[in-house]
Amino acid sequence: MSATLLIRPAPIATPSQLTETHQTLLQDLDRLDAYPMFSETTLWAMAMMNNPDIALAEVANLIRRDPVIATAVLRRANDWRYGGRSIDNIQQAVLRVGLQECGKLLCTMGMRAMYNRHSHAVQDRCDAVHRHSLFVAQLASEINRTSGFGFNGVEFTAGLLHDIGRVVLFVKCPLGATHSASTSALGEDVLRLERAQFGVDHCELGYQFTQRNKLSEQLIRAILHHHRPEEEHFEPDLVALVAMANRIANYTQFEHNITGYDRMKCPIFPVFARRWNGQQEEAFTRALPGIEVRAIKNTRIMLKSFSNSYQQ
Repeated sequence: MSATLLIRPAPIATPSQLTETHQTLLQDLDRLDAYPMFSETTLWAMAMMNNPDIALAEVANLIRRDPVIATAVLRRANDWRYGGRSIDNIQQAVLRVGLQECGKLLCTMGMRAMYNRHSHAVQDRCDAVHRHSLFVAQLASEINRTSGFGFNGVEFTAGLLHDIGRVVLFVKCPLGATHSASTSALGEDVLRLERAQFGVDHCELGYQFTQRNKLSEQLIRAILHHHRPEEEHFEPDLVALVAMANRIANYTQFEHNITGYDRMKCPIFPVFARRWNGQQEEAFTRALPGIEVRAIKNTRIMLKSFSNSYQQ
């Protein structure tokens, strides 16, 4: 069954409606009070993700500032998978969980906090994007580790934020976004549907949002070109990695299948594997089911860590 069969067709907007919606979406992108914003803690965590010299005490002090984040980190540290006695000390919790995992948790919670105060309808739509994005982030991390791309955390953050334009869309136009394209749409399909309805797609919107709010160039490029990695020339490896993770996540979430992904039919794979030989391609194919299982497991663990943290 084609993924597009499950997408409710977007009503075609009139030119005047398109202009009005486009202006609503893009106006005031650089005004802090007009759009959802990342907290200072979240921005710091994003920078931390790619900094191998960060100190444990710095991370612990950051976490102590926010009781919601502190609770989530402690919950994660006391998960049965880590073993050992129960602890209630933040620095010990960070040591047990690890700096990288704490950074991932902070970034993920920061994205969730962006829309936490909006209506339940908006939250439901954003939560669906959030779960998908977290899965993409975990896939990107697992592929990076397994295939030796050499990234040190930025691939997780890029995967987590790749669909941030969809979150902005739902927050900025909650009524109009009701019929927006499903995350199960692939490639140009989702972008075409969004442009037909809103006059702008989530890649362009995410690019505008992140650029004006001064995220790193690596993240901006991944957000802009995760559907078109062949057009990326500044950060080609990172963008291709996120694009491939996004493609696999869409397939897995739509088909409920971790063994049937056909790389030969994937238009992104040649860009993703352009420096590989045939043996490396085959090794990736063999490793993929295990990569997906670990990513699913890690996504569920992280969601559980803060599942009750944002109850209003």
